[in-house]
Amino acid sequence: MQQEDRSRIGAPLGMFTSKAAILLAMTAAALAAWTLKDVIFIFFGAVVLANGMNAAASFLAQRFQVRYAFGLLAVVTPNLILLGLMAWFFGGTINEQLRELANKIPAGVQWLTNELEARPLVRDLSAKLELNDLSGTTGWLAKTISPIMRSFLGAAGSLMVMAIVAVYLAAQPERYRAGALRLLPLPARSKALVLFEATSKIFGRWLLGQLAVMATVGMLSGLGLWLIGVDAALVLGLVGGLMSFVPFVGSVITAMLATLFALAQGPYQAAAVIAMYIGVHFVEGNFITPRIQAEATSLPPVITLLSVISCALLFGASAAFLATPLTLLANTALDVLYTEPIEKRENNEINDFSAG
Repeated sequence: MQQEDRSRIGAPLGMFTSKAAILLAMTAAALAAWTLKDVIFIFFGAVVLANGMNAAASFLAQRFQVRYAFGLLAVVTPNLILLGLMAWFFGGTINEQLRELANKIPAGVQWLTNELEARPLVRDLSAKLELNDLSGTTGWLAKTISPIMRSFLGAAGSLMVMAIVAVYLAAQPERYRAGALRLLPLPARSKALVLFEATSKIFGRWLLGQLAVMATVGMLSGLGLWLIGVDAALVLGLVGGLMSFVPFVGSVITAMLATLFALAQGPYQAAAVIAMYIGVHFVEGNFITPRIQAEATSLPPVITLLSVISCALLFGASAAFLATPLTLLANTALDVLYTEPIEKRENNEINDFSAG
């Protein structure tokens, strides 16, 4: 009798202990993930890059009937050579223009601050809102932009690590995929494999299309700035191309930087820069991106913008670079794990009802 009572008491106690252990493990995993969020973002970025490399290497291997390793080598080597040539021929120019950028942007902000303070309406509004920091060397606008740019420059430093990890992942994709599947229980592996294949295709198509958009925006904006006569057109074109990786927000920040820089050369130059960027992004948004980005990888503009803002607020400005692929991953997981099974079950029920 006493044994039965102990077993009755022990069973709920054991269930409580196991549930508490699971909850404790999940809490520890969440805390570890938050602590290592920068490493996780670097790894996720490497996965996205690896999928783009894999897509390009697979295409070259099938197109020219060569081994996958040769296709990957044909993808990586030209990019390394291109970066080396750019550093060799344009490294000095880029460095000089970066210094010029750092010197003239505060001058442009100062000019804008002086113009705003000269307007009685702005002075009255700033007095009512107690905005006392409109004056100064850089002003409130520079104080807002500077930390954002520092965060983006930090993300550029992480890009090197992402690229190295991505090469290793792309060299043996099946090995790492099999290792990831082994971490899952057997019933979940088939569905996870479908998710891996779907996200791999979407990441590959999206990244290749995005790189084409970045190259186009960078060349058009750099050429436009050069034709207008803006100094540091090469650096601003490179920045414009890189920042277009972040939808909407990247374009706005680039246009603001270029406009503030052009203000040091005069207000008409700044107005011409604004008009040029509007024209470039009109062409990009209506003629280039719709042709390059497949319908399967496109997201509604509102969802894209909200994802960029959310990632920047939660994880820092550098996380905005990975906001779109994170949203694509979530959307694909929703389709594979939830929407498609429901639609398949409903179709089967309709077919059974029709047959009956």
